[in-house]
Parts: sequence; structure tokens; C-alpha cells
Amino acid sequence: MIVEKMQEKYGHFHMQMLTADGKAIGFYNKVGFVRAGQTQPMWIYKGDEH
Repeated sequence: MIVEKMQEKYGHFHMQMLTADGKAIGFYNKVGFVRAGQTQPMWIYKGDEH
């Protein structure tokens, strides 16, 4: 599983962060990721695919 590979490399860090969007949010919740406090994702984006 991809998360197991990620943990092999980064599991010793005290914090791991990622950006999950749409249906990926549920997947990452199932493998242990949770929203960090009251954080809110923000960006300056100049693309056209969202």
C-alpha cells in the first residue's frame, strides 16, 4: 500500500502532512490522517482545471 511505503520513509517524523482533495479525503482518514486543528487549506492558483 502507498501509505505503508510512505511510513517506511517518513514514519519517524513527528508530523506528516499532505493535501487531500475530494474522494481522497475519506481514504486518508481511513489510514489515520485527520484534519489538523482548525487549519484551512489556502493557495494562490492560476491554473484552469479546478
